[in-house]
Amino acid sequence: MWPFPVGGSLWPQGVIGALIAVCAVLAFRAEQARDRLARTARPAGWIGWPVVAGLVGTAAYGSVRVLLLALHNSAGLPGYVVTLPDMEPVGLPLAALLMAGLLATALLTSAPTPGPWVLPVVAGVTGELLEWTYWLTYPAASSGRTPLNVLVGSVSVPLLAAFAGMGLVRLANGRPARLAGAHAVRSARWALLLPAVVVMTGDLLGLDLWQSASPGVGIGPAVVAYLVGLALLAAVVVGLTRWPRAADLAALGLVGIGAHNVIQSGFGRYLVVVHKVGSPRGPAPSLPVEVAHHASVLGGIQGAVLLALGIWLLPLTVLPDARRLLGREPDPALTRRVRELTETRAEAVNSAAAELRRIERDLHDGAQGRLVAIGMNLRVAEEMVHSSPHEAAALVVEARVASAAALEELRGLIRGMHPPMLADRGLGEAVRALALDLPLPCETEIDLPERLDAPLESACYFAVAEVVTNAVRHASARGLQIRMAQADGLLRIEVVDDGVGGADPSRGSGLAGVERRLAAFDGILAVSSPPGGPTIVVMEVPCG
Repeated sequence: MWPFPVGGSLWPQGVIGALIAVCAVLAFRAEQARDRLARTARPAGWIGWPVVAGLVGTAAYGSVRVLLLALHNSAGLPGYVVTLPDMEPVGLPLAALLMAGLLATALLTSAPTPGPWVLPVVAGVTGELLEWTYWLTYPAASSGRTPLNVLVGSVSVPLLAAFAGMGLVRLANGRPARLAGAHAVRSARWALLLPAVVVMTGDLLGLDLWQSASPGVGIGPAVVAYLVGLALLAAVVVGLTRWPRAADLAALGLVGIGAHNVIQSGFGRYLVVVHKVGSPRGPAPSLPVEVAHHASVLGGIQGAVLLALGIWLLPLTVLPDARRLLGREPDPALTRRVRELTETRAEAVNSAAAELRRIERDLHDGAQGRLVAIGMNLRVAEEMVHSSPHEAAALVVEARVASAAALEELRGLIRGMHPPMLADRGLGEAVRALALDLPLPCETEIDLPERLDAPLESACYFAVAEVVTNAVRHASARGLQIRMAQADGLLRIEVVDDGVGGADPSRGSGLAGVERRLAAFDGILAVSSPPGGPTIVVMEVPCG
């Protein structure tokens, strides 16, 4: 199952244990730093998410290895089954799932996800590279390198890895992943550990669903067991987006598996058990006693890591839910939602009051002054119409010009309150018209199959207007791109400029005002603006 020969050594398990501990520390630090995380996009996301996708591709590679072994598991085939002391997670696929889950929980706190095809492509390429590394590294006799095996492995690995990568994108970009951020139940993202916990539990129970079936079982039962395990794992992944208590099962499972491994190691179960199936030819495989001892020690260390992680998760997942079910604690999601609605309502009231003050100021300083001047000119012209008709006519002309200017100012004020194009043609056409009025080139890619609610359209339009105005005034940009798309009940808006960068919502009122405007609709704002540019502003608003 490994992509390179390891013989009878256990060093890969030691490396896996160390990597799992590192991933657990990263997840722990991300949880501790959740209140200090800025909502700006972090470069770590562009590195971390591809690493997670690579781990998913690694798990897919290991899974296809199990399938290829199942395709050669003939009924009545003799052989030996060697059992080492219990040690979880064992093998490449399971360890990759666990590390991917730990890293994903850390990244969901702040890091943005790449494009929709980046993670599936990375997962598929990683799985295919591991597959060909296996075929080219192992001898043909021991690896079963036949044309059929190479064809099945080379096709199945990238397909399974790509599908798994698309599932990762759905988990990262879907509603449950967004709820795992700063605006929802902080424990929700720990449900991403559940697939690895399910696989570890199945292995401890002796289910041949995610590991090679025993010799002699037969091709049919072995393949069916593999497909059942794959379907069960897919159902678990789908359940992560639908069941809010999945994190509780993950925490309890880690505690149980970790405690099992620690107990087994503590009681000194060091024996290597060799089961004989049928009448195999040749001597039975033998391993030194030291291998079993080392495996037991590694199992105890890994069990201690899993146990510590599970115990640490209990106050974040199981205990709050238990207190809430017993009526001793209010629902944290409901409490947080009430607090968010209170804050957004106050911000909406303040924004409305500020808008009214702006309108009053614009009327007072603009149209009102011009109308007063028009009245004064007309009164003077009325007095001079008989004595100085030419001067009276000049005053009337001046009043007419002033009335046209006042009318234009009133139209501009109305456009600032609610553009007619937005009311008549919708958000897409209004943004296209806005792009045409900009003093620099602006490309638009807009895919809005239907009209949205008027308040939502207005909020999104003015959010885009504020972002592009900042780009024109402060970014020294030479060009802009505006992308808008509506899918799965979510409106995603992306504004990109090639300016000097350095935009930060925490400094100034422009982007902060956009963030407050979108928060009234449960929307979010993410900004990536490194020094030197480009600046990428992403807005997501539920619209279903």
